[in-house]
Amino acid sequence: MLLEFWNSVLFVDESKYNVFGSDGKQIVWRKSNSELEMKILTPSARHGGGSQMVLGCMSAVGVGNLHFIEGMMDKYMYLDILKQNLKQSAEKMGILPHYKFYQDNDPKHNAHICRLWALYHCPQSN
Repeated sequence: MLLEFWNSVLFVDESKYNVFGSDGKQIVWRKSNSELEMKILTPSARHGGGSQMVLGCMSAVGVGNLHFIEGMMDKYMYLDILKQNLKQSAEKMGILPHYKFYQDNDPKHNAHICRLWALYHCPQSN
């Protein structure tokens, strides 16, 4: 029963991937006068090297489609991605008739139009 439940759960989320390193501040501990030693230097690219936002879904039985996001994602773009990819991904994983749709509490995920669409198009959603 429990295994059957988890095999039918479909998680959806988005993430940002950087080409080089992190957006955050990096702290390095080193001995004094060693900042130019080759073993301490790390490669970098001017202007950060770029990043890519993606939205994907997964379940216990596999992964679904990966959607590359161009620009800033709002509730309308998120809804379009769900319309294009959610059922197709559930079908690809073999959980289509009775999957349970889960997402985090991002404001665009909880937007009224997205919740209403999920209510009418997903068998069970949270």
